[in-house]
Amino acid sequence: MIFSYARRLWMEDLLLLLALLVVVALRPGGALSTPLAVGIAFALVWGFATLHVPSRIDISPSGVSFSRYGRTHTFVWRDVARVRVRRFLVRDRVLVRLLPSPPWRGRYWVGEGIEGYSEVVRELSAHSENKAP
Repeated sequence: MIFSYARRLWMEDLLLLLALLVVVALRPGGALSTPLAVGIAFALVWGFATLHVPSRIDISPSGVSFSRYGRTHTFVWRDVARVRVRRFLVRDRVLVRLLPSPPWRGRYWVGEGIEGYSEVVRELSAHSENKAP
C-alpha cells in the first residue's frame, strides 16, 4: 500500500530556503541573524540527509519504504528487530522508529495530512506488536 501527502511538502522547504535567502541577503544584524541562518541551513540539510518527514510511505508484506527528495529508505521486515510507533498528546502525528538503524535513518514523522493516516498507523502498529519481545 502506498500512502502520500495530498499537499506538497516541498512548499515547507521552499519557505525555509526563502527565509534563509532573506536573512543572508538582508543581513539584518543583531545577535540572532547568524544563528537563525545556521539553524535554517541545518534544518534543510538534516531533512535531506535523514528523510525524517517522508512524503511517501510504501508498506508491503516484505517491508516498508520511506521516500522524499527522490530518495528512499527501505527496510525489510525480516531485518527489522523492533518497530515503535510513538503517539503524542497532540494526536496529529506519530514518530515511527525502526531498529536497528544508523542515526540518520529509521526515525520518521508521519502526520495526519498523509492520505490514509489511520491505516498507516494501524499497519505500522501491527508490525510493532508482532516484533515485541
